[in-house]
Amino acid sequence: MTCGNCGAAATQGPDGSWTCSNQCGWSSTTPTTAVSPEITTTRCRGCDAEVHGLDGRYACGLCGWSNHWDEGHRPLPTGSRRTKNVR
Repeated sequence: MTCGNCGAAATQGPDGSWTCSNQCGWSSTTPTTAVSPEITTTRCRGCDAEVHGLDGRYACGLCGWSNHWDEGHRPLPTGSRRTKNVR
């Protein structure tokens, strides 16, 4: 496990929480199991074509319609995970 803030190694405590070994202040509870997105189907509200999406989020390739992000079946992931800059 790596720190979600600075990317350093993290150590697991007896309660299952994780703490940054670089002591930047980051800590986390035990990571949850990743849930795979569900492929869903609906009718396009713009042209009535059949569209497929992930977790109730759709975009139509024929007319350009897309539903609002908050209409999905699950919450979107947070931006708390930091990635290293790729050059």
